[in-house]
Amino acid sequence: MATLEQIDPEDFLAISADVAYVYGVAMQRPAEIVIQRRELLATHVAYPGFIAAGIVDVDPGRTPPRQLLGFGYGYRGAPGQWWHDIVATALGPDGAVRWLRNGFELAELHVLPEHHGRGYGGALLADIMNRANAAHIVLSTPDIDSPARALYRSRGFTDLRTGFRFPGSGEDYAIMGRDL
Repeated sequence: MATLEQIDPEDFLAISADVAYVYGVAMQRPAEIVIQRRELLATHVAYPGFIAAGIVDVDPGRTPPRQLLGFGYGYRGAPGQWWHDIVATALGPDGAVRWLRNGFELAELHVLPEHHGRGYGGALLADIMNRANAAHIVLSTPDIDSPARALYRSRGFTDLRTGFRFPGSGEDYAIMGRDL
């Protein structure tokens, strides 16, 4: 049976290979990007206010007995962090003050595709939003109609900027936010 578990930073690092795997499958990313994402996790867990949750299926008769089906994490954004600084520029001075000051950045939220439609993404998002301890929550997601985008909209997120490209990316993103 799959359950939601809150994951502390040390344990999150310990399962970073599983986290990176779920990310790679969910986002259809090549192996080199998955490796970079795994390395980035070590930086993110050290950010202030880091919180994480996972959907874990436990079956003692399986090897390994614990399987990560989905995860989400984020932290308090601050100047000097790559994503924060890029998004602050994209939102402009007023938008940056409105959304990033006292903001929580949802860095990642992914569920393995074969487990979509079971409420796991919504459960992860609700848990993280409940524990974020900030005035606002912001995220970036591919700028397409997708189950993720529908989930965010259903939870009150609005588009702050669309058609945005991060440096080095050929993909359009939407920056979304909501008050907590």
